[in-house]
Amino acid sequence: MEEKDQDLGNLLQNRKRPFLVTLLALLVLSITIIYLVRLINSITLWNFLAALPGISPLYLALTGLIVTLVGALLFWGLWTGNPRAPRATRVLTMAYLSYQWLEWIQSVRIGNEFENWPFAAGMTLFVIIFIFWTLSRSDAKTFFGGMYEQ
Repeated sequence: MEEKDQDLGNLLQNRKRPFLVTLLALLVLSITIIYLVRLINSITLWNFLAALPGISPLYLALTGLIVTLVGALLFWGLWTGNPRAPRATRVLTMAYLSYQWLEWIQSVRIGNEFENWPFAAGMTLFVIIFIFWTLSRSDAKTFFGGMYEQ
């Protein structure tokens, strides 16, 4: 039994992360870092932000904290090849993009223009296609254990 566990450990260590999965993980890490900065800035500039009209610093801090924690877990799952990472990535991609659109539409109500919505919609579609396509490739399926599609 111990030998079987050791063989599985060696197999997992010897897997090569596909380039597109690496790019996807780095994209998740980048977004995570941006929201970490959002969290830190909302805490350090709390009084300044509270004096401004619009979005509450509490909202900024909470969304920064949530996306930072979830993003860090997702990054680690993608980076290490956790078999649950592809499904989590798909679900969280749709949740995050929905959140982004809702936040953007809310900010339009307080004075910003909505003129570049076709570009934003195109980028949203591109991101969805890229992520789903990347995770459906055979090298990604192999990296994540091949069982996540079941």
